[in-house]
Amino acid sequence: MTAAGRQVQSRWRPPWRRNDDSCYGDSTVLFELSAAALPREPWTTRGFTWLARAIDGTIVEAMRLVVDRALLPPADQVPRMRAAAAPYATDELAADPARFFAFPEATLAPLSVTTRRRRRLIGGAVERHRLGAALTPWAEPSGDSQDDEVRIEHWAHTARPPRAVVLAMHGFAMGTPVIDAIALFAATWYRQGYDVALLTLPHHGRRAAPGARFSGDRFASPDPGELNEAVRRAVYEVFVAMRWLRSCTGAPVGLLGLSLGGYLSALAAGLTDEPAFVVPMVPPVCFGDLAWRFFERSHANRGGATPAMSRDEFRQAFRVHSPLSHPLRVPRDRVLIVAGRGDRIVPPEHPQALWRHWGEPRIHWFSGGHVTPFGRGGIARAVERHLARLGLA
Repeated sequence: MTAAGRQVQSRWRPPWRRNDDSCYGDSTVLFELSAAALPREPWTTRGFTWLARAIDGTIVEAMRLVVDRALLPPADQVPRMRAAAAPYATDELAADPARFFAFPEATLAPLSVTTRRRRRLIGGAVERHRLGAALTPWAEPSGDSQDDEVRIEHWAHTARPPRAVVLAMHGFAMGTPVIDAIALFAATWYRQGYDVALLTLPHHGRRAAPGARFSGDRFASPDPGELNEAVRRAVYEVFVAMRWLRSCTGAPVGLLGLSLGGYLSALAAGLTDEPAFVVPMVPPVCFGDLAWRFFERSHANRGGATPAMSRDEFRQAFRVHSPLSHPLRVPRDRVLIVAGRGDRIVPPEHPQALWRHWGEPRIHWFSGGHVTPFGRGGIARAVERHLARLGLA
């Protein structure tokens, strides 16, 4: 382990307790994602769920082709993959995975802030902020250049203080604010009196490295070290953004995330009780499980190829940042999980496992899938009711 991993005594340690109740259990036991048992669906919406499942299935098939052609490592790279996973699967991290996120206190304040006004809004404006924020990798850096700027598009009220700030995180392969704003209901929250801060996640959108195959490709890297460092960097940026937004607006800050953003918001909820609310939408909870699912569907697997790692090895490689490895720190009444009945990209057993792990907080099941959320109106209303119950509406 590097000095970055050892020097935890002088670092900020978010409030947590030993995660003996983690769904992952101890360092030798892996939690099984059991089949989802969903509440009965009204017959009037079953057609939407069926259609969404079919559309998601088409997307999964297309993703299988990407896995075959771009993401499966050649055989000579398998030893390097196993070695890259080792620093993140130690007994020390298995016993206390929150150590992976023990960031130095001094780094949680931006080194610099630049702001540019983009356009006017009724009662406010859209501003783009860049926060300088440097983080030392947990293990040895890959040698690639690091983008040390946290990028936020801020829909800010200027005529009156906001009710709260919705720190919104997009999904994998997204990262274009104009599209993220639609997917994350930015206009809806702004009209209701909330500031909205659209966070562009590391390696996404304009933050993608030159030569990147697609937005967010580091989060689909076959190299466990690259993926784990990307998740750690993203969580760090969530904390930096959350603290800075709270200080400059004077308003409580909550988290709302979609897919990958939902994963990160759920993970943050297991590291600190700071968020005023947490709304993970269609959140995965185990990258190892998703990686294995895509390998199982690949042409390589059907042709008899040997996987780079076993299913359990995949899950061990990424368990340090699974939300199931961390007990919920945010009070349960601040949490709302949103999940799709017809989701085939993040299967329902993922959000349901999170729901069980968190002690069964409120959960909203919509009739739709991952890329076709036919119940968008219902999702918005469910979140509105959730914020009203918290006294933020």
